[in-house]
Amino acid sequence: MLEVKIFLKKNLLWLVFIAFAAIGIATRQDSYIFTSESEYGAGKYIVWLVFLLFFSYSFYCSRKENFYKSIHHISQMYWGRQIIIDLYIGIILPLVIIYLHGGVYIFLIWIVPILLNANLFTLLYAALNYDSILIHFNLS
Repeated sequence: MLEVKIFLKKNLLWLVFIAFAAIGIATRQDSYIFTSESEYGAGKYIVWLVFLLFFSYSFYCSRKENFYKSIHHISQMYWGRQIIIDLYIGIILPLVIIYLHGGVYIFLIWIVPILLNANLFTLLYAALNYDSILIHFNLS
C-alpha cells in the first residue's frame, strides 16, 4: 500500500495527463488524428512534433526534480512568481480559442487539464483539432 501511495504522489500529474489525453484522443470524431487534409498540413506535423518534444522534456524534468518542490522554490523568487503569472496569462489565449472553436461545453472540459498541465494540453488540443481550427478561423 505504501508503494502505491508513493507511486501516486510521484506520478499524479502524469496520471491525470494520461487520463485526459486518452479521453481527448478517444473522443475524436474523425480518423485524422495525426494527418491533415489542409493545404497547411505540414503545420499539424509541426504541432505534434512540438507537443512530443515538450512532453518528453517535461517527463524528463519530472524524473529529475519534484514538480511541487520546484514550484515552491521558484515561487519564492520575484522572477519566479512573474514567470508563473506570465504562464497563466499566456494560457488565456488558447482558452479563448478553444471557447470560440468548440463552444462552452468543450471549453469546460478542456479548462481543467489546461489549468493543471498548461501548454501540454493546449498543444494536444491544437494537434487534435488542427484542421477544424484552421477552418473555423478561415485560415484554410
